[in-house]
Amino acid sequence: MFEFHPYFTNDGSVGLYSPEFKDIYHSTTGALTEAYEKFIMPVDIENLLAKDSIKVLDICYGIGYNSKSFLNLILENYFLKISQKNNKHAKQYIETICTNNNSEKNNNESVSNYSMCTETIDTHNIFDKIYIKSVDIDKNLFFLSPFVKTGVKNFKNNNFDFEYKNIDKYLEKEKIKNPKKIHKLINFVIFEKIIKKYPEILQNEDIIAILDSKRYNSYFDSNLKGIYEFYRSERCKCTLLKKISTSLHNIYYQHVSNCYKNDLKRYNLRDFSFDPQIGDARDIIKNDNNLYNLIFLDAFTPAKCPCLWSYEFFKLLFEHLEQDGMILTYSTSAAIRSAMKEAGFFIGNIYNERLNKYTGTIAVKDSAKIIHSLSEFDLGLLNTTAGIFYRDENLTSQNEAIIERRNQEVKNSDRLSTSKYKKNFNKIL
Repeated sequence: MFEFHPYFTNDGSVGLYSPEFKDIYHSTTGALTEAYEKFIMPVDIENLLAKDSIKVLDICYGIGYNSKSFLNLILENYFLKISQKNNKHAKQYIETICTNNNSEKNNNESVSNYSMCTETIDTHNIFDKIYIKSVDIDKNLFFLSPFVKTGVKNFKNNNFDFEYKNIDKYLEKEKIKNPKKIHKLINFVIFEKIIKKYPEILQNEDIIAILDSKRYNSYFDSNLKGIYEFYRSERCKCTLLKKISTSLHNIYYQHVSNCYKNDLKRYNLRDFSFDPQIGDARDIIKNDNNLYNLIFLDAFTPAKCPCLWSYEFFKLLFEHLEQDGMILTYSTSAAIRSAMKEAGFFIGNIYNERLNKYTGTIAVKDSAKIIHSLSEFDLGLLNTTAGIFYRDENLTSQNEAIIERRNQEVKNSDRLSTSKYKKNFNKIL
C-alpha cells in the first residue's frame, strides 16, 4: 500500500516525508522556494531561450517542482506579464533579448530592462521548442504531481502520523512573504500529458483513495480532482448511477476545463513536449540519445541513495550534456563534487541571494559558465577522505552495496581525514 505523508512548508507549497528513507523530500522552509533558488534562478534563461531547441532532464521528478518551476518562469515572464502590459495576447508579442551589452538605444526609443538589439525571440515559439524528460522510480508521486497546491495562504497542517519532530520545529518559523505559486495551467497540461502516457492512472487504486480522502483535501487542487473524476467516469461502465454521475461530471468538466483549455491555446503551453519516464534513472538515461541543455539532479541524499551520485553516473550525465549545458543540484558534498570533477566537469557554487550563502553545486563542460568558483578550502576538501566518491561500475549496484564499498575505501584510505584537513587549514589562516 502506497504511503502518502504531505505537509505544508513555510511558503505554502506541499512537502513530503519518505517512509522508506525516514527523511523529508523538501525543505521545510519552502518546497517551491527551494526549487526556484537551487534549480531555476542559476539558469541563464535568456540565452537558453535564444536556442532553437531546449532540452531538460529532470532526475527524480517527485511531485514536479523543478520542471514546473522552469515552465512557470517562462509563462510568467514571457507571456503573462507581457500580455498584461500590452493588453493583447502574448503570442503576438516579440520579446527583445539583448545579445550585445554595448547596444545603444535610439533617442526616441524607450528601453527598460533590456537593451535593443538585432536578435529577437518570438514568444509564440517558446513552448514548442521545449522538451522535458522527467524521471522518477515512484509512479504514484508522478501521478499525484499535478494535483498538489502551491502558494496556499493561512494553511494548517494535519496532525502528522509519521516521524515529524525534525519537521515540526522548522514549520514554527516565520512564513515566507510573497511566495511563488505554480500557475494552474502548468499543472493542468502536465496532468493531460501524464494521462496520455500512463492512462492506468485512472484505475490506480492508491491514487483514487488518496484523492477521495477528506484527510488530504487541503493539499490538492479541487478543480483538477473534479476533472480527474470526469475522466474516470467516462471510462466506467454506465449503470444508471454511473450515467447520472457522468452527466454531473460532464457539466463540471465543461465549466471548469474550458477556462484551462482557452488559456492553454492562448499561450500555446500545450506545445511543449513532456516525456514522463517511470523507472531507474540509470537505465533510462543509458538508453537515451538526447543531449540536454539543463539537467536537474534532485535525487535523495547521497548517503541514502548513492546510485544516482556515483562517479559512473556522472560520466553518463557528461555524455548526455550539451557543451554549453549545465547540471544543477542542491548537494555540496565533497564526495559528489569530487565525482563530478573526475568525470570531466568544471565545478562551481550555486549562490542563494535570499540566504546570502552557497546552497548547491553547478557542473559544466565550459568553465566560462561558472560564476561562483569553489573556494580554496572546498577544492582542498576534495582530496581528503570526504572527497572519496561512490562507485557503481556497471550502473546496476544496490544502494547498500555502493555505501559499503565507499565505507571500506574511506577506512583503508591514506588520505588526510576531513577533521585534520580543517585543523591544518585553520592553522595556515
